[in-house]
Amino acid sequence: MNIAFIAPLQRAWARMQRMLFRPFRLETWAVMGFAAFLSDYLSGGATGSYGGSSHWRPRHRMIPHEAMQRVWDFIRDPAMLGLVIGIGVVALAVAVVLQWVSCRGRFVFLDNVVQERAAITAPWARFKRQGDSLFVWTLLFWLVIGCAVLVIALPFLASMRSLFNEEEFHWAGLLSMAGFMFMAIPVVLAAAYTALFLNNFVVPIMYQHGLTATAAWGRFLTLLRAHPVSFIAYGVLRIALYLAIGFSVMVVGFSTCCIGFVLVATPYVGQVFLLPVMATLRGFGPEFLAQFGPEFDVFAAPSVVPAAPQAGTP
Repeated sequence: MNIAFIAPLQRAWARMQRMLFRPFRLETWAVMGFAAFLSDYLSGGATGSYGGSSHWRPRHRMIPHEAMQRVWDFIRDPAMLGLVIGIGVVALAVAVVLQWVSCRGRFVFLDNVVQERAAITAPWARFKRQGDSLFVWTLLFWLVIGCAVLVIALPFLASMRSLFNEEEFHWAGLLSMAGFMFMAIPVVLAAAYTALFLNNFVVPIMYQHGLTATAAWGRFLTLLRAHPVSFIAYGVLRIALYLAIGFSVMVVGFSTCCIGFVLVATPYVGQVFLLPVMATLRGFGPEFLAQFGPEFDVFAAPSVVPAAPQAGTP
């Protein structure tokens, strides 16, 4: 089988042009930008960092073990410890809710791209079952990844503490840090490719056939075992695209006196501003997947979402 990489990207680009520019409608951009916001931003797809003024200099340089001791003194107070735990629980609950919204939003944005229309309410209600299944699978996946990283880190924790508890430098602590990073690289790569395959291929399979996340993974893994090199190369191409997009955003940001950076970093506004890019990337995965047969082509037929069985139906 001849697997193309550029042709699916070109088809996704042409689809985006039809949706957003032929003709150009502000309402379409507003609605699809909100769908992209639900799909990517709320799950952590867009982050920002803010630094302090470069003219400020601390009068006292705090060494690592002093900083750790101050943190420990702060949280040792029962009232402060309760406050920290309460804030952590609330933050975790908010993150879980946003992840649930994002999982449903992925189907909303994909439906917009596949059907070449701007809609929120109808696909939000239609893909409830698939969104909930994706949410549960995603939570369990990141829980497993977190446990795996913790297990890898445990043998190195004791020696890594020497980097923070003593004023003098210790090679053992540095070597332990390097060893932990070396051991964690395979886990990080596996997690990154799993997340990539989930959003680009498993979600379209769920969308097309009305499957749960586990059942869709079963279909995709059969395809992955038959064409591993093609899908790994797809991941490399996506990384190259992300680098090119990041470089372009930097050029636009600096050439507009950082106004471009503000637009991209602003929630929802950034998704509308980058909508041509996001719609193209959202269509690229399904277009690539469609090469492997009509059962993987979400553009060939309407998505199939099984209806609830009627009473008395065997």
